Amino acid sequence: MTPFRLTVLVLMANIAACDQLGLGHRDDGPDGAPTEQELKKISYMSTAESGPNGRKLYEHLEQAKRCGDYELALRWNRPPNVEGGVFHKKLVYLTQGVPADLPKESEVFLKGRIERTDSMTAGGFVWYVTLADGTRVQAVEMANFLEKQDQLAQDGKYVALVKPNKPGRAFCGQGVYQGVAGKSPDSETKIPQFSMLFVMDRDR
Repeated sequence: MTPFRLTVLVLMANIAACDQLGLGHRDDGPDGAPTEQELKKISYMSTAESGPNGRKLYEHLEQAKRCGDYELALRWNRPPNVEGGVFHKKLVYLTQGVPADLPKESEVFLKGRIERTDSMTAGGFVWYVTLADGTRVQAVEMANFLEKQDQLAQDGKYVALVKPNKPGRAFCGQGVYQGVAGKSPDSETKIPQFSMLFVMDRDR
């Protein structure tokens, strides 16, 4: 296992552990987490008392029916104004573009539409995704995640990837910013690139 993938596993295992919020406890100032009213939209998603002091967290994000539902669950697990995760950083939510000053190795949530999907020679996928403001980005996912999704599908369980090759599908996921290191599929233009830790595609 490469050091990067090992870091990914540690990151995902510790996402909840560093979060200090309590379920319904909202007196520490605006944290950016969804309200209890908003969370009713995703009441079908399972939770577990795995956070500090028994705080309920959404542990099966692949259950989300829509990218918006996944975002709600993630915003509850990782509020944008609260540092968390193994690196104790804020999770940056990108839906309207990529800030020019976004530091490399920033943890991000990404949401857009699939423009094109390519397979990598060594396995894995490269998605070209268009954000809501028209920004085009490159998202890369390794083969082991895809293989796990295939196995889950065969076992009849919830899966994150349904039709990942279909242009126009909603795309969302959590990843790490690699800088303007990707290449546009139809030109030599450099575009923002992300190494994905978790990826979903949905109808919307």
